[in-house]
Amino acid sequence: MNKVFNIWILIITISTYPVAIAVGKNLDFSLFGLTIQGEEFEYKELFFSISAGLLFLFGVIRSSKKWLGLRVVKQVERFQFSTPISTKRKQRVRLYNILEIAFYLIFAGGLIYFSEFAIYPALIFVILALDNLINTILGLAKKQYRIGMTKKAIVMADRETKAVYFKGLKKISHHQQTMYFEYVNGLVLHFPDDLIPKDKWDNFVETLKDNVSPEKVYYSNL
Repeated sequence: MNKVFNIWILIITISTYPVAIAVGKNLDFSLFGLTIQGEEFEYKELFFSISAGLLFLFGVIRSSKKWLGLRVVKQVERFQFSTPISTKRKQRVRLYNILEIAFYLIFAGGLIYFSEFAIYPALIFVILALDNLINTILGLAKKQYRIGMTKKAIVMADRETKAVYFKGLKKISHHQQTMYFEYVNGLVLHFPDDLIPKDKWDNFVETLKDNVSPEKVYYSNL
């Protein structure tokens, strides 16, 4: 799900930058059939307001899913199995989040540099960066990035939140460091096995088989 929101945020950013450059540098060009007449572009404030609104919308939806995931997985008593994500996974999440924060701040700085009229989308990027930073600190320092299992599902939350429900499963397999969950309707879900610390792996598999009987679902390489 993260990829979908990131793609939309990137599309909006790519669309916003040319207008910011044109308005700030007083250049004329066309965008999607709309003539941008540099500083004289009469819709510049409306354009940047819409851009900021869309960035805020996608950012809020993405962020709310992440925060909801943290709130769910930190309720350890609700889970039969619960553990913070592995050290290896933490390192990867930390790297990706730092890169994401850096890009947000670079986007913000670039927009302000090119045009003062782009202050609103730039401000949204700063807000997204701060939100990501706070989420990362709580997730890593407070060990709120976790994976847990109930009788009905596996729930994981770090950079994104994902739930794998047991209803309708026909096959569970482990292949090339990835867990695959295949359903009777053709749906296939997956997540990397490095979410789970190595010393917790046997406990995870045992709990999984207690909740999803091997007599009803086919297990491969587990």
